[in-house]
Amino acid sequence: MHLALAVGGQIVPIGWLVVLGFGVGYVAGMFGIGGGFLLTPLLTVVFGIPLPIAIGSGLCQMVGTATSAVLRHRAVGQGELRFDLLMLPGSLLGVDAGARVVSRLAVAGSVPVAGRSFALLQLVIEGAYIVLLLAVASLFWGQSKGRADALEFVRGGPLARMSFGPRVDLPAVPLRGVSAILVAEIGLGMGFLSGMLGIGGGVALMPVLIYGLGFPIRQASGTGIVALIATAALGTVEHALRGHVDLALSMVLLVGSSIGAQFGALMTHRLPATALRRVFAAVLLATVVAVGWDLVTGGR
Repeated sequence: MHLALAVGGQIVPIGWLVVLGFGVGYVAGMFGIGGGFLLTPLLTVVFGIPLPIAIGSGLCQMVGTATSAVLRHRAVGQGELRFDLLMLPGSLLGVDAGARVVSRLAVAGSVPVAGRSFALLQLVIEGAYIVLLLAVASLFWGQSKGRADALEFVRGGPLARMSFGPRVDLPAVPLRGVSAILVAEIGLGMGFLSGMLGIGGGVALMPVLIYGLGFPIRQASGTGIVALIATAALGTVEHALRGHVDLALSMVLLVGSSIGAQFGALMTHRLPATALRRVFAAVLLATVVAVGWDLVTGGR
């Protein structure tokens, strides 16, 4: 007899949830992200778990996954803690706004599109996933063609040259004179994505750090995780108050993801930057295909 959980009216095998958690944790550890961009849609597409529960429960397990990943990245000297602390206030404000949007969409009913009826929540959330992940994947894949790999080194991107407000140095990167207000605004945007999509925001933060600010890819992978832990924790509370968190589901996923995050963080230290960004782009594109299929077949 196979062990299973009843989640949102669906019977879900525990063994497969552990496997999913391990894979998500591996990706999270490798790229310094929470893995929510992968976990939330797969919980819905593969296991049929309702989106609000997938979002809230995904954020809950992300707290453990991110904590495991940050310990490993700190051990190998990857990440800029000062950037995390500057992001934190905006992140906490943004995650509350994102959770409120999900609650409103969940009771908004359905809308007709091309002669079919779609739940507004599914249409907005999955559509946002597709747009976001396609944009990030195309950026990472396109940058890997036809030139020497520069992502091993700090470059000083266009956002790093913005000079409004107080400025701070980021010695671990290293970058000098980065706008503290800009970093806080980045945190606000990442927090909103976390609360709305059930992601830590790292999937959107990575291109901002690498191409906007000029972080080396390994430092980008280890940056943002501290803020991610805080936003995931607050997002968990916000969604739990709305009945969107299944604690048993989160704990089962956490068993696999905590182990996977350790192996993923070690792989970041070993793979060349070109391979890292191509793998990242491939994972994003695979997720887009899964979400797109669910969106196309989900209408009535």
